[in-house]
Amino acid sequence: MPESLSTRHLDRLLSPELADSFRRGIVPADAAATHGTLDRLPEVLRQPQLANFGALSRAYRGPIAFGRGLRFPQVFDANANAFNLRQSGLTVYLRDIAPYAVGGHAFLRELETELGIAQGSARLTAFSSPYDDGVACHYDAEEVISIQMEGSKTFHVARMGEIPQPYGSQFGPGMAASDDMYAQTREAFPDASRVAFDAVPMTPGSVIFLPRGTWHKTEATQDSYSISIVLRPPTLLDTLQQQLNGLLLQHAGWRAPLYGSRDDHAGATAAHDAAAQLLAALPDSLSRLRALDLMPRSTEERAAAIDQSSRFRRIPTSRVQTAPRNRIAMGLTVTAWDRDWVTRTTLETDAPASLERVIRWLDERNSEFTFTEVEREFPSVRSVDLRQLLGLLARAQYLRLLDFPAA
Repeated sequence: MPESLSTRHLDRLLSPELADSFRRGIVPADAAATHGTLDRLPEVLRQPQLANFGALSRAYRGPIAFGRGLRFPQVFDANANAFNLRQSGLTVYLRDIAPYAVGGHAFLRELETELGIAQGSARLTAFSSPYDDGVACHYDAEEVISIQMEGSKTFHVARMGEIPQPYGSQFGPGMAASDDMYAQTREAFPDASRVAFDAVPMTPGSVIFLPRGTWHKTEATQDSYSISIVLRPPTLLDTLQQQLNGLLLQHAGWRAPLYGSRDDHAGATAAHDAAAQLLAALPDSLSRLRALDLMPRSTEERAAAIDQSSRFRRIPTSRVQTAPRNRIAMGLTVTAWDRDWVTRTTLETDAPASLERVIRWLDERNSEFTFTEVEREFPSVRSVDLRQLLGLLARAQYLRLLDFPAA
């Protein structure tokens, strides 16, 4: 098992100054490297499956991309063995290695907690380049911590100044500009030919942190293998769009399709008037949002913070069953559909028999309800017990804990 959070993964990966910045919620603006031996790294990165690219290739069954980075920026997807592709002189990218590393997902969740970012924001990837190849010049719209595991390469890095905090996808010479980029800059698109690059040699145990928007390219000076921790927390734009979507979907006017919207159509005036009325009311809708609503929280975190204003809906495809154990206890089982519409048991536990009537009441709810309503319906049941029950059923995907404001 990887170390517990108390070992502070950041201290094993980054310099003390860099780790301290992250813990204070400050993301450093410039690339920075630390050098040392492999044995200082978190235990999850030192396991046999990740020790060298050959071992990882034998275990890996996920998506693979390949290319000749120093000659052409485009990459292609493949179903071939990753090690054979590398042996053929290609640079190989493994998009998600966490499932093939013992404790990989637990390590990412612990790191997310240490960084104070939303669960699911971090992923583990791997790169391998043969001698004389590497990765073409580009910047990413996410933070990257690259750990050199085998062989050596040189990172060439520089700050990209045209777009602070770039959003969307990566960009570089010879790459297509995404639609997002047109809103982020009104001058020329970022140009790597205008900057001076610093060379950072990487040997086994070297770690480099790349803030989003850092120009970088790599050249392998030996057959090279590295693991990257990719950090892509939601932005305020992401969470605002999510909250605004939930808020405005409660209004039929915002859901109405735009028939008659063309300027030369008889319905154009009515369509424009309807839009103007909705826009006039938009400030009132936005005023219902709080800064706290824009902070991403997992179901686990929201379930732990249930209060009187928390709102719920029963998930129609989920089922709950109770079975008496004795006078004071009952068995509680929940089944729910997974993403493939397969029914899974998501909860099997014992609960106080006194809560059976609460569960029956919940099972009859077809509309939204609040925690306050549940308390009002069952005044003889302790609030702490009701809160624990609702949190348990939300985690088990029997109840949906609504995370957008009521209109």
